[in-house]
This record gives sequence, structure tokens and C-alpha cells, in this order.
Amino acid sequence: MFEYSVKQKTYDICGVKIGGDPGLVPTVMVGSMFYNGHMIVENPAEGLFDEVRAKSQLRRAEEMSDATGLPTMVDLVAENAVAAGRYLDFMVEVTEMPIFLDVVDEAAQVEALQYASDQGMMDRIVLNSLSPHSGERVYEKVKEVECRNAVLLLYSMQYILSSNKDSLLKGMVAKAEAAGVKNILVDTVVIDIPTLGLAANAIDKIKDRYGYPCGCGAHNAVSSWKRLREKYCAKAVTTVIGVTSALPVATGADFVFYGPP
Repeated sequence: MFEYSVKQKTYDICGVKIGGDPGLVPTVMVGSMFYNGHMIVENPAEGLFDEVRAKSQLRRAEEMSDATGLPTMVDLVAENAVAAGRYLDFMVEVTEMPIFLDVVDEAAQVEALQYASDQGMMDRIVLNSLSPHSGERVYEKVKEVECRNAVLLLYSMQYILSSNKDSLLKGMVAKAEAAGVKNILVDTVVIDIPTLGLAANAIDKIKDRYGYPCGCGAHNAVSSWKRLREKYCAKAVTTVIGVTSALPVATGADFVFYGPP
């Protein structure tokens, strides 16, 4: 079904393969933890959380991975560097999953990268993410700590309503490679329902032209559907979540952020 113009790139990130031709390498499922509103987080500013429940959720993700054959990674969302450090310490103790390090604030992102490096975690870290708005200090820190894995987030208002993000991607790839990133993943960006189809189409185009492993946070389309849970029953919501996450896979996605439960 999928015939691409270029050879597809496949990476091994701490034992998990990602990328390549769809059907040959299973889609990697990336679940979010410690995000704003996550029921296990007790104090997001200090990184305090219910460790028992967090461990249970991780075990459930690992069980589902074993049952389905789909590899799993975790998207570690942190409000600041202090919280990121506590979450990282916990993750290293209880699971061997690769970790998408997702710290929105730029200064905190730099600090979190340094902490991961100081603790010898960099082989498990995928920086999530480098965007068109990332400053030079982020790239400098990426180079300094030898962060080899990073997501390029193609978020730009200029390209948000287009599935052709070539110009944006080329510039970001050049900067990431100059900073020493070897394993480039591409997030084609979903912010609402209309952009889901555009992001799925962009996945196919980027894989065909460049071969980079691609994916997106398809769950954002569901999160933006404000009346979904009010208007429909729980089973209908579950169906929508399933279909939404499957759509990018149908166009060749190598990874899918499935977000909050």
C-alpha cells in the first residue's frame, strides 16, 4: 500500500524501533503523564504525585504493549525543571521505556536537559520538542549534552492550514543536525478537528520526500471537541478517540501521541 520515493529512516531509541515502512515496524504509542489535570499529580509546581497510581498506569501501558505488539513510550510533561527532575527520577526507577521530555518553558527545558545529562539518562531521552520558535540557548544545550533524539514540531501559523510544510521542515532539520541531533522525529501538529486531516496528509508527504519517522498528537482533535462528552455517551466518546488515533496510522504514522485518558 505504501510506496515511498526515498528509503525510510528507522531508529533504535533505547531498544525501541521507530520509523521505516508501515507494516514492517509497528507504530509506537506514546502516552502522556503528569500533564495539566492528570489525576495522579498532586502539586504540578513541585512535581509531587501519587507514585502508586503512576506505577499502575505505567504497568498498564506495558501490558497493553505486550498484548498488542505495539511498542510504547511515555511523554513526560512537566511544568518546570524541578518537576521534570522528580518525574525523571521516578521513571528511571520503575520502567525502561524511552522518555519524551516535554517541558514547554524554554528555560525549564534547558535545565531539564542538563539534569537528564547529569543523571546519565540521555540515551533514553527524546526532546519534545524543537519548534520554529525554539531559541539558540535550547540548541546550544542540545549540542552540549549530546541529545541525539528530538521531535521537530512543525507548529507555525503560516503553515497551520497547509499539509505542505517543506520550507519549515528544511530549516528546522538544518538547525537540529547542526546541534548534533541524529534521530529526527517529525510531529505534523494537530490542534483541532480540521487540522487532523492536514496533519495526516503531511505525514504521508514528509515520509515520501524525506523518510523521517512522523507522527502527531491526534488526541488534540478530541480534546478540542468541547461538546463531545456532553452530547454523546461514553461508548461513543471511546469510539471517537479510537478512530481519531487510527487516522494518522492509516496514512503511515510511525508514532501517535494518545494523550490523556
